[in-house]
Amino acid sequence: MTEEVPVLAEVPTIATPPRHRSRRVPLVIAAVVGLVVGAAGVGVPWFVTAHDSGVVSGLPLEAPDTLGGVDRADVYPIKLKDDESHRQFAQRNATTDRENTNRLSAAYGAPALVQTYTATNFAHSFQITAVRAHAPGLVTPYEGKDNGLAGPLNELRQIGDVSCLLHNDLAPFDKPSPDKTSVVVCQRTDATLTIQLKPLGDDTLEYTDPTVCANMINEAWAKLH
Repeated sequence: MTEEVPVLAEVPTIATPPRHRSRRVPLVIAAVVGLVVGAAGVGVPWFVTAHDSGVVSGLPLEAPDTLGGVDRADVYPIKLKDDESHRQFAQRNATTDRENTNRLSAAYGAPALVQTYTATNFAHSFQITAVRAHAPGLVTPYEGKDNGLAGPLNELRQIGDVSCLLHNDLAPFDKPSPDKTSVVVCQRTDATLTIQLKPLGDDTLEYTDPTVCANMINEAWAKLH
């Protein structure tokens, strides 16, 4: 029997909560090349405009080998098992991240980086996106006050220099709590650098704590700034 290797490189570059989170309000999140995906009238700026601040730097960006103790997706498959299928899998991941990096860099006219990380037999993964330029802040979609819920479905939380957009999986009369919260995307930006981190696919249960994601952004920031 031929061993099947997960196709991490084909995971859409948009954070989605676990499937059991059925009450999520759709969010519009622009992809790394500035294309809008999803459905809704408002959403999250995702490096939407090039040269937003007019300040860019020519210093290259190189992805850390690990982030939060998690390996790059073009390295981990071979560390897990060094055979042909895992090497091909790693190469697909490397190609996807490289092509997305090139597109983001072209959009901004500045050095950029898109890097996917994965671990635990591919059970969870996340992606960082960085560009040597300023980007707009994150925003939450509008929610009417008469939705019958005790709290917001979407929440913007500030953790030091990092902003995180969270999704609260609420039913009527539920109140937001850590076990009902998942991270959609986190971002840190200044005049010359922006880094975003988003969990990928159904593994966002691994990243219910925005502090964990904020710490990984700060780790990347220290290495890339």
